[in-house]
Amino acid sequence: MIKITDTKGQNKKALHMILHVNEICEQYTTAMNNISYLGAQNLDGMPHGTGVGNPTQQRALKLTDIESKKNWIMAVEQMESTLTENQKEFLRLRRLAEQNAERSCVRGRPAWVVFVQTRYNDWYNNRYGKEVFVSEITLKQWQAMIVDKTVRIAIYNGCFDF
Repeated sequence: MIKITDTKGQNKKALHMILHVNEICEQYTTAMNNISYLGAQNLDGMPHGTGVGNPTQQRALKLTDIESKKNWIMAVEQMESTLTENQKEFLRLRRLAEQNAERSCVRGRPAWVVFVQTRYNDWYNNRYGKEVFVSEITLKQWQAMIVDKTVRIAIYNGCFDF
């Protein structure tokens, strides 16, 4: 877990959670559906493999992970509720760029900037009928603002250790 004094680590974790919230929601749903498997086990005294010898500890760790995912999902949803329409579109495109980058394994200069720039400009033109150009600096400032909001909410929700 990231300490509350590690701001760089907080920002990195928050950005990851923001960009991957849909996958985290799926993992959370799957974990909640499988929670019934975390019940008591009938032990017959026979060895059952080489797993961890403390099943109670395993269950507690799984429940802690489920709770952590829930807190992060709530933090991201709360942050999204504060965004304007334009910021929500930026975030949608940023998530799409992240998915594309993971598939193509792009390295080096942030490829998401050009991806988001062109698509955001097209969206803005179609939505408002005006030409607009959003600079790389502006896109990075928007991302930083979204991450900052999310970190504040995540601290309030208890997503980081003290």
